[in-house]
Amino acid sequence: MTLAQRQRLVARILTGTLTVLLVALAFYLVVIHVRSADALAGRANRMHHMRYPIPATRGRILDARLRVLAGSQACESLFADPKIVEDPADAARRVAAVLGRDRDSIYRLLRENADDRFVWLERRVPAATAEAVRELGIRGISLVTEGKRSYPNGTLAAHVVGCVGADEQGVEGLEAIFNERLAGKPGEAYVLADLHRRPIWMRPDHFTPAEDGQNLVLTIDAVIQDTAERALAQAVETFKADCGCAVVLDPATGDIVAMANVPTYDPSRYNAFPTDTRRNRAATDMFPPGSSGKPFVAARALGAGLVHFGEVFYCEDGYWPEARLHDAGHAYGNLTFEQGIIKSSNILLAKVGTRMGNRRLHAALVEFGFGRRTGRWLPGEAPGLVFPLSRWGSLSTTRVPFGQEYLVTTLQMARAFAVFANGGRLLEPRILRGVLDSRGRVVTRMNEPRVVGHPLSPRTARQMVDRALVGVVESGTGRRAQLSGYQVFGKTGTAQKIDPETRRISHSRYVAWFLAGAPADAPRLVVAVAVNEPDRSLGYYGGTVAAPVAKAILERALPYLGVEPSGPGAVEDAIGRAQLAGPHRIN
Repeated sequence: MTLAQRQRLVARILTGTLTVLLVALAFYLVVIHVRSADALAGRANRMHHMRYPIPATRGRILDARLRVLAGSQACESLFADPKIVEDPADAARRVAAVLGRDRDSIYRLLRENADDRFVWLERRVPAATAEAVRELGIRGISLVTEGKRSYPNGTLAAHVVGCVGADEQGVEGLEAIFNERLAGKPGEAYVLADLHRRPIWMRPDHFTPAEDGQNLVLTIDAVIQDTAERALAQAVETFKADCGCAVVLDPATGDIVAMANVPTYDPSRYNAFPTDTRRNRAATDMFPPGSSGKPFVAARALGAGLVHFGEVFYCEDGYWPEARLHDAGHAYGNLTFEQGIIKSSNILLAKVGTRMGNRRLHAALVEFGFGRRTGRWLPGEAPGLVFPLSRWGSLSTTRVPFGQEYLVTTLQMARAFAVFANGGRLLEPRILRGVLDSRGRVVTRMNEPRVVGHPLSPRTARQMVDRALVGVVESGTGRRAQLSGYQVFGKTGTAQKIDPETRRISHSRYVAWFLAGAPADAPRLVVAVAVNEPDRSLGYYGGTVAAPVAKAILERALPYLGVEPSGPGAVEDAIGRAQLAGPHRIN
C-alpha cells in the first residue's frame, strides 16, 4: 500500500470516528435537552439569581407630643448560603476572627445547615464589623440590612411600650399588641448575583417594595411619665416597699397621661431582668382599696338621698360593738357626713352602708367600673374582684363601705376617681391617641372620649369635691398633698391585705393609697398611687407614703401643662418649684 493510500485510509477512519462521536454527542445533547433541560436551567438560574429580602422598617412609638419612645435604626446582619460556601472550615475561621467568636460555633452553623440556602451567622453587627466581613469576599457569605429596635429614654414607660425579641417581634406591651401594625410587610427583589452571591442587577418585573410599619401615637406624655416614675421610685425606696404603681389620667378624655411601675426594666435588655419586673402592675395587680374606696360608696348614698351634707352620725367613740368595728387610732363622737369622709371614719361609712344595704352597695361598685376590665390594649389587665351579690353576707354591709371584701387595680381607681372630676361620667381609659403611616399621614384618629357609664349626677360629683374631698387635703388625712397655688382634692387609703399563710386580715401587710385631682375648680389631672407593702416601721399610712407621690406629680405636671395657679404669689411659687425640680431626662 502506497503512502497516499495509507493517508487516505487514516483520514477515512478519523473522519468516521469523528462523525460517530459527533452523532453520539448530538444524541446525548438531545437526550439531555429532553430529559434534563428544565432541571439544568433551574440549577443555572439558582446559581446566578437569588431572591433578596427587603426588610420593612418597624414603626415608631411616640408620646402625645410626638417624642420617640421606641424606634428602629438600620444595621447589617451576616448570613450564609451554606450550599455554595466552598470551604466551610476556612470560612468559619476567617469569619470568627472578625466577629470575635469561637470558630467551632460558626463551623457548626455551616455544616448543620449544609443543605439550606440561608442561615444567620450574626445579627445586627456594628458598621465596622460589617465592612470587615465584606472585605473578606467569601463566596456564600453576605450581609443584609435590617432594623435594630432602640428605646432612647431607657426604662421610661417600659411597661406601656413593651419590648421586642431578636426578630423584632413584639414580646411585651404595645409592641406585642400592635405588632402587626408596627412590623409592616417585608418586600423582595429578584436579582442577578455574581460568583460570590453579591447582587449586581435587579429585575424590575420581580420587585415587591417593603411596606414600612405604622407609627403609634400614645396618650402618654413623656415628661409627666418621667415625673411619675421618679416620685414613685423615691417612695418605694424610702419606705422599703415591695412595689408601687401610679396612674395619671386626664379626667375629661380618659387619656392615660402616665402609667408608672416600680420595679421596672430596660426594654432593650429585657432578658437581663426578672420576668416579674416586666409586669404592668398598674393594670395587672389587684389590691384592697381600703379607705380610698369610701368616696364611691358615700357619693352613691348621697345621690340616692340616703344621706345629706351636715347630717350628724354618732361614731361610737371609736368602737361600734354591734359591728365589731374600730376607727383606727381615733375615738370620734359625733361627726357630720362630710367630716366622716375628711377624717376617714370607718364607723361612719359602715353606718352609711347599713342604710344602703348590700344590693345598693354592690351596684355602686359595679357602676364605678370595679370587677371588670377598663377597656382595650393593656396586656394582662386584671378585672379586679367584686363577688356576686349572692356571696355577700351581713358582714359585707359594714365592711365594703370602707374598702374591704373587694379588690381593684390602680388603673381602675384612677378611672373611678375621675368621675368626681368630670361631672359624673365613667370613661374608658385611652392609651392610643392615633396611628400614622410611615410618611406621617393619619391612618386612625381617636379624639372622642368613650363614655361607658354615669355613676353620679354632675351635681353630686361637684358637691363631693367641694364639700368633702377638698377637705381631705386641706384639713384631713391627706394634708401632705397640699400644693401652693393649686387646690387639690383627694382621699387617702391604708388597706390591710390578706395574709397568704393564715388567710386572715394581716396586721403587717398594707397597701398605702392616695387618690388626687387638681385644680379642684376645673380638674385637669387625676392621680392614683398605690405603694404595696411598705415597711411598717418606716410608715404605711396612705397620707404618709402615697400622698407625697401624688403631690410631686401634680406639682410638676400642672405648670408644665400651662395650668395657671391661683392665689397671691402662686405664679412665682409654681415657677420656683419647676426650677427646683431640675431637668427632665427625655430625649
